[in-house]
Amino acid sequence: MPLPSTTFDPIRWESRRADKYGQIDIDSNRYLAGAALHGRTLLAAIRRDGVRITDPGTGEIVARCPRVYGRSQSTLRDPELAMPVLAAKPGSWRESSIRPDFPEDVRAWLDEADSKRLAQSLRSIGAACAAAGFGNAVAAASRAIADGPGSALDESTLVTLALRARDTDAGAITDDGPDLAGYDRFITCVCSIESGPCERVDVFHVSGRFWSTSACGEKRTPARPAWTSFPS
Repeated sequence: MPLPSTTFDPIRWESRRADKYGQIDIDSNRYLAGAALHGRTLLAAIRRDGVRITDPGTGEIVARCPRVYGRSQSTLRDPELAMPVLAAKPGSWRESSIRPDFPEDVRAWLDEADSKRLAQSLRSIGAACAAAGFGNAVAAASRAIADGPGSALDESTLVTLALRARDTDAGAITDDGPDLAGYDRFITCVCSIESGPCERVDVFHVSGRFWSTSACGEKRTPARPAWTSFPS
């Protein structure tokens, strides 16, 4: 019997009405959906490791929070929702509920920052969070700190690094250039049908067109190309 084509995703769905603070109660724990949603009926998708809160009227995902088992004394919140508040009130950094969500190196660096550097750095992280999400923003901050940020974390640098992290498949920030392997499908070997295609070894330019040698070492000329030609 074949395995299912999709992974089984066990979810428990709960409909909850947000209180005046925009919080909903799930298993005796409070999850913040956002103050703007107070009094609204929201839909929660409860998974083993997280809670996703959706506005059923619009279908918009309004918060993603880690799931907590047992009783939590504090309200669980999506770091992306809390980051703008923290950026606007940097003095609350040490008491912030999302402080543990920051990587250890970023948290330690911010702990040691003076009030001016802390305020500017949190605003920069907030801008990167708005552009590319909390996870990518703090990854960018970690990278910037490792490279030596100077007096404070620069907003333009963090936003650029966060967008790079968001747009890479693995979500990691690297110094590698763009991967052009996807363009290889446009280069088709026509060297030998009987022996199979050869691998490209070298590419050269002749009379306004690109050709290459074959892996077997036989040189090809424009009259007998080993690879599909491209207009200049």
